[in-house]
Amino acid sequence: MTLIHQPGSDHQLTWITIDAGHARDIMLMLADTAAVIDDLASGAAPAAARQAAASLKDASSPYTPASLAGALAEVTAWLALAGRDATAHITPPPGF
Repeated sequence: MTLIHQPGSDHQLTWITIDAGHARDIMLMLADTAAVIDDLASGAAPAAARQAAASLKDASSPYTPASLAGALAEVTAWLALAGRDATAHITPPPGF
C-alpha cells in the first residue's frame, strides 16, 4: 500500500455523492497527474525530478515523487472500482 493513511486507523466513515461528469473529470485529472509524477519519479527528466522532490520536501509532504505516483494510482483504481460497483446493478436499455 502506498498511501500514508493505513486501513484500520479509520475513526469515521464519510460518504460523498458526486455526479458522473465530475467523477469522470476527477478520474482523468488523477490519471494524468499520476502519469506526470510517475515520469518524474522514473528520472526521465533529472532536473524536473529534483525540483519535484524539492517541492514536496518544502511542502513538508510525507510523499516522495515515487510514493506519490503510487498513491495516485491506488486512489484512481479505488475510484474506478467504486464507479463500476455503483453502476453494476443498472440494466442497460434493450438494444444498447
